[in-house]
Amino acid sequence: MAGKVIFKRGEAKHLTLSVSQDGSAVDLSGATLFLGVKKSKTDSGFVLSKTDGEFNKSQAGDGVVSVFLSESDLDQEAGLYVAELKVEFPDGTIDKSLDLALVIEPAVT
Repeated sequence: MAGKVIFKRGEAKHLTLSVSQDGSAVDLSGATLFLGVKKSKTDSGFVLSKTDGEFNKSQAGDGVVSVFLSESDLDQEAGLYVAELKVEFPDGTIDKSLDLALVIEPAVT
């Protein structure tokens, strides 16, 4: 897995992703993005997903994008989830990220 991000159940937060290849930022300008999150890689459906229009791409040229995960997005059963960022470049090339571990921890309140 590429890394692990920890959230509290029911909170609302931005998830910022940096995309690089061989140590250099990947220019995401003009790319179409999709974030899919599953409880297990073998699950048929996503527990949450974000489409291109939901991403902040103001730093896409530097390989940095972010997406807002709402309170309802993160109101999932506590546990480990697997996420993948799919990038479709203007030339039709499709790249998928390494797996990203999302952990949703129980909240006290």
